[in-house]
Amino acid sequence: MELGVLQNLELLPVILEKVAIMEDRMKKYAPPVTTKKEVAKFLNKSQSTINRYMQLGLLVEGKHFYRKNGKILVFIEDAIFEFRDELHKGIAYEETKV
Repeated sequence: MELGVLQNLELLPVILEKVAIMEDRMKKYAPPVTTKKEVAKFLNKSQSTINRYMQLGLLVEGKHFYRKNGKILVFIEDAIFEFRDELHKGIAYEETKV
């Protein structure tokens, strides 16, 4: 094995530490996206549009949100981030046309 490859492997812990620091900063300064109002603001949509997405099955219970105590909607941030990317690519709409 070449020496250069081993030197690059030594950089992995440093890179991982920097990624962890960036994730912490992002969590600290990014607004939460767990309520319908926050999701609507994050997606630049109205709350009624979020309701429509739920009715159409674009936002799926168990994947994008869950119900706390059987009532309160709690959105899953990572899934909402992914959903936003799908909306921008038009993927979310294609799924409902079948």
